[in-house]
Amino acid sequence: MADARRKLYRSKEHPDHWIGEDEHGVLMMWPAHRRGWLKRTGFSGPKRQLEEVDSALARGTGWPFGPVGRRPRDGEASSTLGIRVTTSERAKWQHAADKHERGLTVWARDELNAAADRALDEDGARPRSKSKP
Repeated sequence: MADARRKLYRSKEHPDHWIGEDEHGVLMMWPAHRRGWLKRTGFSGPKRQLEEVDSALARGTGWPFGPVGRRPRDGEASSTLGIRVTTSERAKWQHAADKHERGLTVWARDELNAAADRALDEDGARPRSKSKP
Protein backbone atom coordinates (compact mmCIF):
# COMPACT_ATOMS: atom_id res chain seq x y z
CA MET A 1 0.00 0.00 0.00
CA ALA A 2 1.36 3.44 -0.95
CA ASP A 3 2.07 6.10 1.66
CA ALA A 4 -0.81 8.64 1.61
CA ARG A 5 1.32 11.30 3.31
CA ARG A 6 1.55 14.48 1.28
CA LYS A 7 4.70 16.54 1.27
CA LEU A 8 5.05 20.18 2.23
CA TYR A 9 7.80 22.43 0.92
CA ARG A 10 9.13 25.93 1.28
CA SER A 11 10.93 28.00 -1.33
CA LYS A 12 13.44 30.83 -1.02
CA GLU A 13 11.73 32.52 -3.96
CA HIS A 14 8.36 32.50 -2.14
CA PRO A 15 9.18 32.85 1.59
CA ASP A 16 5.63 33.80 2.61
CA HIS A 17 4.00 30.82 0.88
CA TRP A 18 3.76 27.05 1.34
CA ILE A 19 4.06 24.60 -1.50
CA GLY A 20 2.44 21.22 -1.10
CA GLU A 21 0.78 18.40 -2.90
CA ASP A 22 -2.96 18.31 -3.43
CA GLU A 23 -5.11 15.16 -3.49
CA HIS A 24 -3.78 14.31 -6.97
CA GLY A 25 -0.12 14.85 -6.10
CA VAL A 26 0.01 18.14 -8.02
CA LEU A 27 2.13 20.89 -6.44
CA MET A 28 0.11 23.87 -5.27
CA MET A 29 1.29 27.14 -3.71
CA TRP A 30 -0.70 29.12 -1.12
CA PRO A 31 -0.14 32.00 1.32
CA ALA A 32 1.33 30.90 4.66
CA HIS A 33 -1.45 32.39 6.74
CA ARG A 34 -4.81 31.38 8.12
CA ARG A 35 -7.05 29.87 5.43
CA GLY A 36 -4.37 30.49 2.81
CA TRP A 37 -5.27 27.24 1.04
CA LEU A 38 -8.39 28.99 -0.28
CA LYS A 39 -6.07 31.19 -2.38
CA ARG A 40 -3.95 28.36 -3.79
CA THR A 41 -2.54 28.35 -7.29
CA GLY A 42 -0.59 25.78 -9.23
CA PHE A 43 3.17 25.79 -8.66
CA SER A 44 5.16 25.79 -11.88
CA GLY A 45 8.66 26.38 -10.55
CA PRO A 46 11.50 23.85 -10.31
CA LYS A 47 10.88 21.19 -7.64
CA ARG A 48 14.64 20.73 -7.16
CA GLN A 49 14.94 24.07 -5.36
CA LEU A 50 12.24 23.26 -2.82
CA GLU A 51 13.06 22.31 0.76
CA GLU A 52 10.82 19.66 2.31
CA VAL A 53 9.54 20.70 5.75
CA ASP A 54 7.31 19.23 8.46
CA SER A 55 3.65 19.25 7.40
CA ALA A 56 2.70 20.60 10.86
CA LEU A 57 4.07 24.00 9.80
CA ALA A 58 1.04 24.48 7.53
CA ARG A 59 -1.39 24.08 10.46
CA GLY A 60 -4.28 26.52 10.22
CA THR A 61 -3.81 27.31 6.53
CA GLY A 62 -6.53 24.91 5.44
CA TRP A 63 -4.21 22.52 3.60
CA PRO A 64 -6.19 19.27 3.74
CA PHE A 65 -3.14 17.12 4.50
CA GLY A 66 -1.77 19.09 7.42
CA PRO A 67 -2.71 18.73 11.07
CA VAL A 68 -5.91 20.39 12.22
CA GLY A 69 -6.73 22.27 15.40
CA ARG A 70 -4.60 24.60 17.42
CA ARG A 71 -0.95 23.97 18.07
CA PRO A 72 -0.37 22.72 21.62
CA ARG A 73 1.24 25.34 23.88
CA ASP A 74 4.82 24.35 24.75
CA GLY A 75 4.17 20.83 23.51
CA GLU A 76 1.59 20.17 26.23
CA ALA A 77 -1.99 19.18 25.64
CA SER A 78 -4.26 22.14 26.17
CA SER A 79 -7.64 22.46 27.79
CA THR A 80 -10.20 25.22 27.97
CA LEU A 81 -10.90 27.26 31.08
CA GLY A 82 -14.10 29.29 30.98
CA ILE A 83 -14.43 32.41 33.09
CA ARG A 84 -17.44 34.69 33.39
CA VAL A 85 -16.64 38.37 33.07
CA THR A 86 -18.64 41.56 32.86
CA THR A 87 -18.69 43.56 29.67
CA SER A 88 -16.59 46.29 31.28
CA GLU A 89 -14.00 43.77 32.57
CA ARG A 90 -13.65 42.22 29.14
CA ALA A 91 -13.33 45.64 27.51
CA LYS A 92 -10.66 46.68 30.02
CA TRP A 93 -8.72 43.42 29.50
CA GLN A 94 -9.00 43.75 25.73
CA HIS A 95 -7.66 47.31 25.96
CA ALA A 96 -4.68 46.08 28.02
CA ALA A 97 -4.02 43.25 25.56
CA ASP A 98 -4.19 45.67 22.62
CA LYS A 99 -1.78 48.04 24.39
CA HIS A 100 0.73 45.19 24.64
CA GLU A 101 -0.03 44.08 21.05
CA ARG A 102 -1.17 40.61 22.12
CA GLY A 103 -4.37 38.67 21.72
CA LEU A 104 -6.74 38.68 24.68
CA THR A 105 -6.24 35.00 25.53
CA VAL A 106 -2.45 35.26 25.28
CA TRP A 107 -2.44 38.37 27.46
CA ALA A 108 -4.77 36.77 30.03
CA ARG A 109 -2.72 33.55 30.16
CA ASP A 110 0.52 35.51 30.62
CA GLU A 111 -0.98 37.72 33.35
CA LEU A 112 -2.49 34.76 35.21
CA ASN A 113 0.79 32.84 35.08
CA ALA A 114 2.69 35.89 36.39
CA ALA A 115 0.16 36.34 39.22
CA ALA A 116 0.41 32.64 40.12
CA ASP A 117 4.21 32.84 40.18
CA ARG A 118 4.06 35.88 42.49
CA ALA A 119 1.57 34.17 44.80
CA LEU A 120 3.67 31.01 44.98
CA ASP A 121 6.85 33.02 45.61
CA GLU A 122 5.14 34.90 48.45
CA ASP A 123 4.00 31.64 50.04
CA GLY A 124 7.53 30.26 49.93
CA ALA A 125 9.17 33.44 51.26
CA ARG A 126 7.11 33.74 54.47
CA PRO A 127 6.90 30.89 56.94
CA ARG A 128 3.32 30.34 58.01
CA SER A 129 2.42 30.33 61.64
CA LYS A 130 0.38 27.34 62.76
CA SER A 131 -1.42 29.30 65.44
CA LYS A 132 -3.26 32.55 65.08
CA PRO A 133 -2.06 35.41 67.32
